[in-house]
Parts: sequence; C-alpha cells; structure tokens
Amino acid sequence: MGGLFNRKGDGFPGSKTLWIGLQCAADFVLSLEAQRSVSGIYG
Repeated sequence: MGGLFNRKGDGFPGSKTLWIGLQCAADFVLSLEAQRSVSGIYG
C-alpha cells in the first residue's frame, strides 16, 4: 500500500497516510461483510 517505510529518520506518519489506511480498512470490512452475506445465501 505504501505510505510509511518506518525508517529511523522518517518520523511519524502524517494525517494523509493515516486517512488512506483507515479508508483501506473500511473497504476491507465491507468486502468481508459482502463475502459473509453471499456465503450465507449460497452455503
């Protein structure tokens, strides 16, 4: 995904990096919910 390399001189991640990470996490949760709802229907 990129954004944070965690090198010694890089410092803390910025707000943009954190925001992109939160968006990706929300997308992941939505995809898990969709998969569970489909597997419940089709078994």
